[in-house]
Amino acid sequence: MPALLPNSLIAITGVSGYIASYTGLWALRAGHRVCGTVRSMARAASLKAAYEKQGIPADELNKNLEFVVVDDLSSEEQWTNAFEHVDGVIHAALSLADLSDPQLVPDAVSATRALLQAAKKFLSIKRVIFVSTIWTVGMPPMHSSRVLTVRDWNDAVLNIFEHNLPVAHDPMLKSAAPFFPYAVAKIKAERAAWEFVKKTSFDLVTTLPGTTMGPMLHGALSLTPGAAASGLKNDTARAKSLPNQWFVDVRDCSRLLFLALTTPSMGGKRYLVVAEQFDWNQVYGIYRKHFPNAQVPEDIEGCEPWAQRLEFTESSEILGGWISLEQSLVDLGKSLGY
Repeated sequence: MPALLPNSLIAITGVSGYIASYTGLWALRAGHRVCGTVRSMARAASLKAAYEKQGIPADELNKNLEFVVVDDLSSEEQWTNAFEHVDGVIHAALSLADLSDPQLVPDAVSATRALLQAAKKFLSIKRVIFVSTIWTVGMPPMHSSRVLTVRDWNDAVLNIFEHNLPVAHDPMLKSAAPFFPYAVAKIKAERAAWEFVKKTSFDLVTTLPGTTMGPMLHGALSLTPGAAASGLKNDTARAKSLPNQWFVDVRDCSRLLFLALTTPSMGGKRYLVVAEQFDWNQVYGIYRKHFPNAQVPEDIEGCEPWAQRLEFTESSEILGGWISLEQSLVDLGKSLGY
């Protein structure tokens, strides 16, 4: 893929979301135009105001930022309307908010195929970036004794889900089971995308982020920053519902998404997007250190980091380093007024 020229038009799906909103900011700061899809125009004004607070003048936003409503992610017609004159696509929108809903699986595959069918109509589109998840490689608390890489696929969970195999006998499987639909949805959608682009003029990149934390740019707290922020309000319920795994700051995650679209050599690959392992007791310890007046809960008994080792050297080299868990959580707390 040739490099995107300055002032290229980049489509970012679900642009008002946690990761996608930062991705749009990277693109605008680099001199590109952004066409962001939203489910309704209600969140467009909030995002635009957030970008102004980040130093982008209103007149520039009026020229370089547009919004298109896509309220049915499986509608090829709506995606086609959004992608006219676009040079590249970053697909970050999610079909459903409930990660345990089995309907997420067919919906995610249908949405992926509809988006790619629409993108195929435009020769101007040079690359599509697909936001997947670390769970397509491995899923906590289950772990392998070997180091997992982007060449691995989580076929164990796929097999359990598709054949409705029992999990109650295995504590690790039982604790992970509520998130099987999300993991399987991402596995199937990503594989469908790789199969589809064998017959297209554009190439594909997929990113596999871990638990994403860091400061809020605008809007309400989403799943993982919400779980992290709950630790400032003496609440462990949300954290207990999410497994310990690998962490990445939202600014690193979104920057790698943007670079994946604009760096020619990154095409045709998967990238693990993780900085370091974490557990929720580490999160609470950082809060006690930096926010002594916050209501931080006691440590969770039996809370340990995910034992899985990962290989992600290429991602580290591309970014040149990662924002630490401590810095990410401090910035999240400050963005919430602590």
